Amino acid sequence: MLFPTSRRLLLASLTLVSATGVCAQSAITRCEGADGRISYSNAECPPGTRAVRPVAPPAQPSPEAQQEARERAQREKDLATSLAAQREPAAAPGRPGQAYVPVEEARRAVDCAYLRAEIESNRRLRNVLTTRRYYSTEDVEQMDARDAELSSDYRRFCTR
Repeated sequence: MLFPTSRRLLLASLTLVSATGVCAQSAITRCEGADGRISYSNAECPPGTRAVRPVAPPAQPSPEAQQEARERAQREKDLATSLAAQREPAAAPGRPGQAYVPVEEARRAVDCAYLRAEIESNRRLRNVLTTRRYYSTEDVEQMDARDAELSSDYRRFCTR
């Protein structure tokens, strides 16, 4: 014999299970308002709207159609992989007539151009500084040290 609380728990769980089954199978209805607004509901239409027609869920594909789709996807994946493998050696030149430059070399070229610009800027600034009436020899020494550092970096990274 079940205790009263056990009966209530059993009754509540059976009610919940049956209600979820009903909700899962409930149809979706298209509802239209007087102002032309459209809404969709799986319960009663909201106030001020009327049910126009039920909306049928899309049909599930057959197991044969699902299997065919999987096989077609695998064939297309294999084809894409083989095309990518064929294209890889030919991918070196980006555009016809354009030379291929590896990423490392392109980065090195950009860094070297930056260093050259820094060296030139530092030298121009030093020249401007020394033409002023009042300048500090410490400032000039700092500029010379910076020039030596930049030139050293340029020689190390940019000359082969």
